[in-house]
Amino acid sequence: MAHHHEHTHTDGCAQHHEHSADVHTAHCDCGCGAAHGDDFEKTKKEELTKLLLSAAFFAAGWVLSELTQLPEFLYLICFLISYLLVGFAVVREALEELLHGRLFGECFLISLASLGAFAIHEYSEGCAVMLLYAAGEYIQGAALSKSRAQIRALAAEHGFAESHANSGTERFIAKFAKIYTPVICAVALLILLVPPLFFHGEWQLWVHKGLSALVIGCPCAIVISVPLAFSCAIGACTKQGIFVHCSDALERLHKTGESDEIVIPEHTEEKLHFAGRAAKKAVTLATENIIFAVAVKLAVLVCVVLLNREIPMWLAEFSDVGVAILAILNSLRALRTK
Repeated sequence: MAHHHEHTHTDGCAQHHEHSADVHTAHCDCGCGAAHGDDFEKTKKEELTKLLLSAAFFAAGWVLSELTQLPEFLYLICFLISYLLVGFAVVREALEELLHGRLFGECFLISLASLGAFAIHEYSEGCAVMLLYAAGEYIQGAALSKSRAQIRALAAEHGFAESHANSGTERFIAKFAKIYTPVICAVALLILLVPPLFFHGEWQLWVHKGLSALVIGCPCAIVISVPLAFSCAIGACTKQGIFVHCSDALERLHKTGESDEIVIPEHTEEKLHFAGRAAKKAVTLATENIIFAVAVKLAVLVCVVLLNREIPMWLAEFSDVGVAILAILNSLRALRTK
């Protein structure tokens, strides 16, 4: 049986239930350096403007390179501007990660893969990878920020302060990403080196495949979809007058039936059962997102290795962005808990 408390909406009540809310306000645990939390709202207009300008310059570069006979430097300038608009901050974050000993952050992977594409003269590919990555980060940031903004607004009507203690699933997936990413890097290195060195493979082809594997390895779509599932479930509870202080409380309710951090001011068995259904849905959706994301990435990785042709790097990045969008849509189902 979950613990529930009856409280009035007084300042004392709000103070009594106040918890630290400094987690998830800036960066997620995926190592991408992107603002998926509250800071997203401060920069979203600027980021959207840069994204649209980058897309425009990319389109101009592609048209000039594929459909005209104009000098090469013209479309290279377009691709370079497109890349810098969305990629400068990512590359800078990657360098900062290196200085702090974080070799396998997502910014590092994307920077290495996209700059590697430029090095082998795949200019449009390198630019497209960074552009798609930036688009995916924007979509994920918008979804998570909106979810948490709704929770904060509803919590303020009930006189409670929010908390962000991570669930066991969130902590697990953050640890998983720290192992998964170095493994992907090792696999990418083997893909790049083994066929040319030992099986007379063509260097251009296998360097391209290795860089594609780095792109596939980016874990942000996996990491961001888990807290979003819990945030949506918490939002559904809050709309019913059930205040859940953190995602950890929701997960403990599902696993043990008990939680000291679920507050039902007007306690009814119906609301208690609703909280239980929301908890179950959050855990289920988070698990579905993890399995789906890993399965898609592995499938694309197998195609990159086994097919006797180059898989466009932008397609590898699109698989990550596509997974992220589908995971976000799946997580939003928690808002419709009945």
